[in-house]
Amino acid sequence: MVNPEKVRRSGAWLAILAGYILLTLVYLRPVWSVWDERLPAGLQDPLFNLYVLKWGAHQIRAGLPDFWNANLFYPNPGTLTYSDHLIGPAAILALFPNAIAGYNFLFVSSFVASALAVCWVFRRAGLSWAAAALAGWMFAFSPYRLAQMTHIQVLIAQWVPLTLWFWDRLLAERTAKNAALFLVFYLLNLTGGCYLAYMIHFAMLALLVNRLRLQGREMVSGRSWRVLAPVILVAGIVGATLFLPYIQTSRSQGLVRTDDDIARFGATVGSYFRPTRNNLYFGPEVRSVLRSVLGPDQVKPWLYRGENALFAGFLPTALFAVGAVAVWRSRRREPADRWGSGLALAGVLCFALTFPLIYTPLMRVVPGMSGMRVPTRFYVFVSLALVYFAARGVDFLREKISVYRWRAALPAAFFLLLAMELAPQPIRWSPLPREKEFPPVYAWIAREPAVQAYVELPIYEDAREVFPIYYSTLHWKPLANGYSGYRPASHEELTRRVRFLPDEEGFGLLRRLGISHLVIHARKPGRAAALRDWERRFATGEDRRAELVFRQGTDSVYRLSDSSSTPNRAGLWKSAGRASVGDQQLNSGSPSRGRSIR
Repeated sequence: MVNPEKVRRSGAWLAILAGYILLTLVYLRPVWSVWDERLPAGLQDPLFNLYVLKWGAHQIRAGLPDFWNANLFYPNPGTLTYSDHLIGPAAILALFPNAIAGYNFLFVSSFVASALAVCWVFRRAGLSWAAAALAGWMFAFSPYRLAQMTHIQVLIAQWVPLTLWFWDRLLAERTAKNAALFLVFYLLNLTGGCYLAYMIHFAMLALLVNRLRLQGREMVSGRSWRVLAPVILVAGIVGATLFLPYIQTSRSQGLVRTDDDIARFGATVGSYFRPTRNNLYFGPEVRSVLRSVLGPDQVKPWLYRGENALFAGFLPTALFAVGAVAVWRSRRREPADRWGSGLALAGVLCFALTFPLIYTPLMRVVPGMSGMRVPTRFYVFVSLALVYFAARGVDFLREKISVYRWRAALPAAFFLLLAMELAPQPIRWSPLPREKEFPPVYAWIAREPAVQAYVELPIYEDAREVFPIYYSTLHWKPLANGYSGYRPASHEELTRRVRFLPDEEGFGLLRRLGISHLVIHARKPGRAAALRDWERRFATGEDRRAELVFRQGTDSVYRLSDSSSTPNRAGLWKSAGRASVGDQQLNSGSPSRGRSIR
């Protein structure tokens, strides 16, 4: 017999899901027509993240032979640890024959899934359908997340509310079921990227303190440890597997964040009143008025700090204030909200950690904090607490309305207001070539076994380096170019001493780095002329330093005549070399386990 209650509940969830999907598609328009050929929000960080995802998918398909030694920044080891590993999302990308489509699936689904996860958790916490649905939308399309559209590792936050919820459930009731559910979502969050994987432990600590305060010795009994010990063991093993490579690279290469980094990407009090430029209501007209009133010198530094735009929005902030006051006033006459108090404590802690004044001294004593340069990403957990109390504010206001018709209309009015307030500016979708559309030089490199390690010139100090590393996904051979939050000394030296064309000193540097080939792009007339002069000096005659081995259009490849055939990074590229051979087989029509994404 059909259970009417289950039917109604299923219908409600389907309606909420459909609403989230519809609004997401409207906000991200026209994603449905460009999803397999364009990337959202520009071709800098999104293109780099696509490279990282493709590397992870390539390694997963090959059996993870050399996961941490990404092919960029050759000859430095462990170069994937310069950035988020994204191994979990990479496993999803591996399912897509078109990597651009896979990236856009992750991008779009992050909004829908984050909203749905918050809604589900808050329903379980006792909030009404309307309040939970509104909270999901406030979280998924918060102004901060709109400002983070270039950082998919921050957008994939759907595992955060589920991890925290089941952690709290496990602390409240130490059962095998709760332990298993917590581990599932904890590991999903852990494999999603470094920032949220690391920062969630501070929120978990707050929930633990809250439960210890409430339950005391019961939580440290022998019966509790029989459940908690295996959970800690599994979480510790997986966490060590993912975080130890970062610690090893940081120590061996001296990679640490400076106080200036933390100050630049940390919050100020003004950050919590700073709207993002990505909101529709905060368009060019409004910014123009602010410039005319405050002056351009005052407005520019205030407007153009994307990581510091932490204003939650007018309606969410107002509802938060109502909900927080209502909860505080009712604390003596209503049963204690254990989840709410823990979430509030987590929100306060993470709010404090967004400020350099708190973060900087802690990063000198707390392991791992010195590797995170953006304290404001703790705001993800602040936002979760904020929308919870905003949802409590919705339910409080509904209870104050005695007329059913008006009580039902209130959430609809809030939804319409939120849909307008949280609407983003039109997203710029940038066209991107697929592998079959890459310049011919990269197919030649994939087929040529003599190419052991190469550098593309000119080499840059900025985001223009994302294009060489993206094109390298056709063959995965070692590449001296790179882009990330860190720049190793070898890359700095190449940009300083070589830049476009090497001289005698530059050839010496290339030999020490184990570079076998140069890929030179001379697309401008001045560079073409400089290349001709360089060829006459270094690429002709018996004493030539390089030999032209490929040219098509403005792209040329030179083999260094006196270079070693073995890269300096002894042993590190053995597995990568095997993957490259597989890709060469692929280009010649033979099947390969190490096939790259198309």
